[in-house]
Amino acid sequence: MNGATYYYRYRRETPQEQARLRVVYALTGTAFFLPLQLAIMELFFILAVIAAVYYYKKYGGFRRPTQPLQVPAACFAGAALLSLIGSEHSAFGLAFYCFTILQYIILYWLIQSFIGSKNERLRLLIAVVAAATVVGIYGMIQFFFLLTPASAQWVDKAAFPLLYRRMYATLYNPNLLAQFLLMTLSVSVFLAGSRRRPAYRRVLYGVSLLLAVCTVLTYSRGAWLALAALTVYLGAVRDKRWWWLLLVVPGVLTVYHGGLTYRLLSVFTTHSQDTSVIMRWSMWKSALQMTAAHPALGIGWGEFKFVYPHYNWLIRHAGMTIYHAHNMFLNILAETGMGGIFFFLWFFWGHLYYAGGQGTVHSWQSETYIPELMGSVILVTFVTGCSDFDLFSTQISMVFWLICGIFASCYEEKMRKKFAK
Repeated sequence: MNGATYYYRYRRETPQEQARLRVVYALTGTAFFLPLQLAIMELFFILAVIAAVYYYKKYGGFRRPTQPLQVPAACFAGAALLSLIGSEHSAFGLAFYCFTILQYIILYWLIQSFIGSKNERLRLLIAVVAAATVVGIYGMIQFFFLLTPASAQWVDKAAFPLLYRRMYATLYNPNLLAQFLLMTLSVSVFLAGSRRRPAYRRVLYGVSLLLAVCTVLTYSRGAWLALAALTVYLGAVRDKRWWWLLLVVPGVLTVYHGGLTYRLLSVFTTHSQDTSVIMRWSMWKSALQMTAAHPALGIGWGEFKFVYPHYNWLIRHAGMTIYHAHNMFLNILAETGMGGIFFFLWFFWGHLYYAGGQGTVHSWQSETYIPELMGSVILVTFVTGCSDFDLFSTQISMVFWLICGIFASCYEEKMRKKFAK
């Protein structure tokens, strides 16, 4: 369907429906520009908020979400806000809170409130896949043709002398790019499996192959493990033939002995010169010490980079800035305390529970792929979150919360139809 068709359909709608559609279109723009340009994404997001406020003032209310996971989402947002009590950098913390968690909650709520049909959910997911395709193509160009000093910035030459560059594309960080690719790969694969037309499936599987190759070229070891976990998950919920892809790993180890092989083997071995592993152990230990000192409210949302130097003499005197604990769960625990991590885990694992834990996946009719891709996003985020905190990035978190919002919208519609019978 081209833009002119959408325009004529829009013009035929009632003024109230046109007001709702303006929010939907702004959210679609937000989804597309999320990984491409943060400023443009924020512009579309602000337009979505303004359009939503206009709708509320003009027509007196929204469709009120009743999806059960909005409770832990709101409580986690409250716990993160309370964690700023007593913070030495409360002004910075509040600004950082508004730029991160407040935006995530608003995005999550807007999708539940205004995305009202499976076609609109599909449109959002297609926007995400289209953006991922642009990121993947640009990443290939950057990796093979744009050899800049930034290409070697993320390489530990002492530990991996055969590794010269890593892909980072538009996200300027290989690990962030890897997390984005894993989430969007989940979307593209399950979207491909749900399409009836062979041409659509071929295009989406082609995009999936591009995203998988780009994930490998980030040289992110946590992402590689998550990619293997995603393959196992695909075999379990879709087709066991996906498991044959796992044979690629021993094939690479047998035939190729370059930087990729040594990087892959380092997942299962220890190396005295691998500083990333050594630093992670130090950060995890410090995060637990912070939790012991501030168990109730935590050290404050976004405060890790200010507090960590007090727990690490070398970092303090080297003048380095470590932004997070490189473990999603320990970082949230340290910054928001026991209450914050409790509500986050409720929200995080709750999506997996409602996606398939109730044994109702096959009752989702034509949108079976949405709970399946939600489960895969939770899985890959868990695997990468054990050794990094990619959701520290606003762009990555917005993608995560957007997918959660799409699932919540789908789940809520399913429940309404169930109780309407």
